[in-house]
Amino acid sequence: MASGVRVLHCAGFRFDNPTWEGPEGWVAQRNQDLWQTFEAVLSLCRSENVDLLLLAGNLFEQEYVRKETVERVANSFAKLTGTKIFVAPGERDPLVTTSAYRLAVWPSNVHIFLGDLSSVKLSSPNVTVYGAGWTAYRQAELFLDGFQIARDGTLQLMLLHAQVDSGKNNGGFISIRPEQIAASGLTYLALGHQEAWSGIRQEGETFWADCGSPEARSFRESGPHGVLLGEIEKGSVRLEFRELGQRRYIEKTLAIQADQEGLAAQLLAETSPQERQKDLFRINLSGPLQEVEGAIPVLQRLLAAKFRYVEVLSCEGQLSTEPLSSNGDGYPTLTQLFADKIREHHDLAENAEDLEHWELVQKIGLGALGQGREDDEN
Repeated sequence: MASGVRVLHCAGFRFDNPTWEGPEGWVAQRNQDLWQTFEAVLSLCRSENVDLLLLAGNLFEQEYVRKETVERVANSFAKLTGTKIFVAPGERDPLVTTSAYRLAVWPSNVHIFLGDLSSVKLSSPNVTVYGAGWTAYRQAELFLDGFQIARDGTLQLMLLHAQVDSGKNNGGFISIRPEQIAASGLTYLALGHQEAWSGIRQEGETFWADCGSPEARSFRESGPHGVLLGEIEKGSVRLEFRELGQRRYIEKTLAIQADQEGLAAQLLAETSPQERQKDLFRINLSGPLQEVEGAIPVLQRLLAAKFRYVEVLSCEGQLSTEPLSSNGDGYPTLTQLFADKIREHHDLAENAEDLEHWELVQKIGLGALGQGREDDEN
């Protein structure tokens, strides 16, 4: 008879991906944050006596991954002697010829699902774990098409890098239909694709969730980030979301006021000193465009000393930068022209990969133009 199992479900670390929204100097900091979050996951596995660590894709960023990074992850997993680790490669780290997973010798407590749907049966705990891995950057196979569990008395779990949707295949990304989940007979389906966690859902007798990513990478990924942790039994899933993200991207929209100092005071009253030094903030000003444009540099200066990172924009997307010249000729600055052009490309982006590309271009360009830098005048 199947008994309960302690599980930690996570995905989307994307180690060595250089894309972090914020000024150039934050990239090293955010990479360090990611490792701290990873160490927090390992610590939870030990302190919570986790039986199974389920990694539902995008552990690495294949395009940028380094051998030493993969070896560091593998060596860290080897120290989790009391936890079995299952990995389902995703669209960011597929099992291609040069796959990151081929760059290290993985310890015996790690199982990486290689391509087609397969399973591993454990005697202690009495669990069968199913999974599949991406073998290309665009995956056509529908992993759950016609799938049903073998009813052998074990607890039946599955991890996949996929999304729940009514379509069969969305631009090369695997979608799973709700009726397929219900027909599978699984106790729990662990998914990884979304930036934010989905909540615990149910189709038929099967519970499922997308855990979201452990760290936010941009203002599009606001809100808490972390992992799912808890216990799974036959017919019962008791998982809770644990926030582990080191920093949040916080976006606020405020109406323009004549008193800019009063507006700055309002923002300071709404945030704690700890938040202002830890998190990244974006302030969107709404109101008549001419008034907003005049208020942006003033508010930026008032807030710069109080926040570790803050940018002020108009709701129409004007950037919070000082003009490159102060001749008062009324022409747009170089930074504004650059931002407008990037926004055009951003609006035309067809998928998340294109969005990330233009966000990286924007970050590099604004860094070169001085946006968000903290220069030491001494």
